[in-house]
Amino acid sequence: MPGLARGLPPLALLGPRLRHGLPLDFEGTVDRGPYAPWIRPLVLIEQVRSAEAAEALREALDPPRDLLQEVLWCLTARAALPLGDRDSMRRAHTALTSAAGELAGAGSGLLTLGPVPEHLTGLAAALGRA
Repeated sequence: MPGLARGLPPLALLGPRLRHGLPLDFEGTVDRGPYAPWIRPLVLIEQVRSAEAAEALREALDPPRDLLQEVLWCLTARAALPLGDRDSMRRAHTALTSAAGELAGAGSGLLTLGPVPEHLTGLAAALGRA
């Protein structure tokens, strides 16, 4: 699976930090590997660089359909919410709906961003859905 050789440590460390509201703490040069497009908007949001974060989020493609796709969609959702990017919110909500009973990333056995329903609830509220 791409990303096991590089990028996995920053992605794995990101999960607990996001879930517990801790600083992302990506100082200096960190090789985010193939996960950079989904991590970068969150780092820029934390650095209060909203315009750059919004651009980075728009540039991020849909995640690859692999064991970490739910994690990457959850990262998309986490960035889209504070930026008010409704298009990214809708895309993430649609993509995550089929995983509503799962833990994001747990199928990989490598990391998790927690229960997918928590992410769906935040997206649904922001989108005005029940």
